[in-house]
Parts: sequence; C-alpha cells; structure tokens
Amino acid sequence: MRAKPIFGNPALVIEDALVISDLHIGIEYYLQKKGIHIPSQWREMAAAVKELKKESETKTLIINGDLKHGISAGKRELSDARHFIKEISGDFEKIYLVKGNHDGGIQDEIRHLLTIIPSSGFVYGGTGIFHGHAWPSEEVMKTDTLVIGHMHPSYEFLDSLGNSQKEPCWIRGKYKGKAVIVMPSMNRFYGGVAVNRGEFLGPLLKSDDFIPEEIILLDGTVVKKGLVGEKSPE
Repeated sequence: MRAKPIFGNPALVIEDALVISDLHIGIEYYLQKKGIHIPSQWREMAAAVKELKKESETKTLIINGDLKHGISAGKRELSDARHFIKEISGDFEKIYLVKGNHDGGIQDEIRHLLTIIPSSGFVYGGTGIFHGHAWPSEEVMKTDTLVIGHMHPSYEFLDSLGNSQKEPCWIRGKYKGKAVIVMPSMNRFYGGVAVNRGEFLGPLLKSDDFIPEEIILLDGTVVKKGLVGEKSPE
C-alpha cells in the first residue's frame, strides 16, 4: 500500500509527503466558553509536525482538512492558524491544504503560504486524498486507495464499572474494491467518534458500499478485525 502510517502518531507518509488531518487549531477558544481552560496549542502542534517531518524525511506536507476549528473563525483562531503555517513553512518545499468543513473563510489568511485544494480532494502519489465530509472528485475515485479525514475515529474501551475511555485509531476498509484509510485527528483535545459503536461520518463512510475491516490503535495494535461496529466485511 502506498500510504504508510507513522508508528505511534496520527500521520502517514505517501511518497515524499507527510499527511496529517483535523488539526482544529483554535478549539481552545471554544472550550474556554465551556469552562475548560487550556493554553493555545498551535506551537506544540507545529513542533510535533516538525518532528514528524524529520522522522519521515519528507519534503511535502498535506493537511487533509480542518486546519482550524470554527466553521466561522474568529480573529484569534485565524491568527493562530496563520502562525502555525508560517512556523512550519520553512521545513517543507510544498504545503497543501485539502479544505475541510471547518476551513471556511481561511483563504485570505494563508493563501500565500500554501496551496488550497477543494474539498473534493486530489491525487498524490497515485493515492486519492479528500477530507470526507463531501464526496470526492471523479479523479480521486479512480485511484485504488482513498485516504479520508473528518471522522476523528477512536476506539472506546469500557471497564467493569462502565467507565469509558477513547483512544485514537485508524480504520482500514474497502469501498467498491478500493482500499480505504480513515485518519485519526492530529488534535488530542478533539473527541473522537467511537467506531466500535458503529458510528461513521461522511457520505462515503456511511454508504452501504463501505466495509470497515480493521481498527488499529496508533501503536499498531489491531483491536478489532472483521466485524466493526454494525458493519461487517464481505
């Protein structure tokens, strides 16, 4: 398979490109409104991306949607997103942002710093990459491997008292014979969708033609193989 996850991290490599998804920069400002106070995370996230770049020896960065959190972003959030891109721009020869459903209004802030791809996605290294909240383009659908974000997949563990803990995970599956990889979120403060409860987001993943086959934790542990949620493999 052309797309290779990086052990222990919510990122993968396609040829010379590092691929990450769902950063949701600025979520801290929304959490503050709920009484949860955490410092701005863009610096820590930029440092993590720089480390992943060194480890993977990649030249290109692909952000597979939702660079920022707010669908209609405020000034602080847009500023944080711009600072993040500026901080990492010197580390990569090229940066792409595949637009996610949270990336509205961001173009003017960062247009000069990266290449913006429509939400229908694009093909890189023979792999189709799109965010996942909308259907991909025909060109993307012609590839044999699809990489999707948007869902923030997690696996929910329950203890004997019924207490729940979610861990980010990858989903591997099939769609009409194509390999599908669903990426975990890059932001540890954004809750995930519990895939072992049969929850799926986006038109492709909700369709009857999508068959989830494996749930894999970031450390490579396969926690579910075959039957996944309410869907079963062919």
